[in-house]
Amino acid sequence: MSRNKDKKQEQEVVEETTTESVEETVIKPEETTESVEVDELAEAKAALEEMENKYLRVQAEMANIQKRNAKEREDAAKFRAQSLALELLPVGDNLERALAIEVTDEQGKSLKKGIEMVKETFAAALKNEGIEVIDPLNEPFDPNFHQAVQTVPVEEGQKSEIVVQVLQKGYDLKGRVLRPAMVIVAQ
Repeated sequence: MSRNKDKKQEQEVVEETTTESVEETVIKPEETTESVEVDELAEAKAALEEMENKYLRVQAEMANIQKRNAKEREDAAKFRAQSLALELLPVGDNLERALAIEVTDEQGKSLKKGIEMVKETFAAALKNEGIEVIDPLNEPFDPNFHQAVQTVPVEEGQKSEIVVQVLQKGYDLKGRVLRPAMVIVAQ
């Protein structure tokens, strides 16, 4: 009998200990639900804020891409004549060289008159496309628009860094230099 009593007492002690430990580890359902909801809410807010930031960044990137594309289209339209002009500028140079030849007979004068008309039409076509001549004779030397191929000593009445002779005219297209003028500068 004493053994049965001892066993019962041991069981009661074990049950009490187990009950106490279970009671200690069991969290009240109210506390669990509130803390889980708060954690989930905080995580959801953080995720929402991160997504809003990503959305704003993507929106800004799209706006930048649209602006860049618009600028590229505008530049392409503005400078569409550039490649053709670069091919035709030597034609203008050759027309000027042909006009520089002195002629004495009637047939030569007639031919020269025809070349002058072609040159005028050519110059008008360039001007209509926004291509302007850079002819800097007696102007200050500007390396942005002129290419100095030779320098000469300053003569009486001249200033230093002035273009004294233009060997080849330059051209620019709406502010962009197509070809700098080849010049001789006084120094």
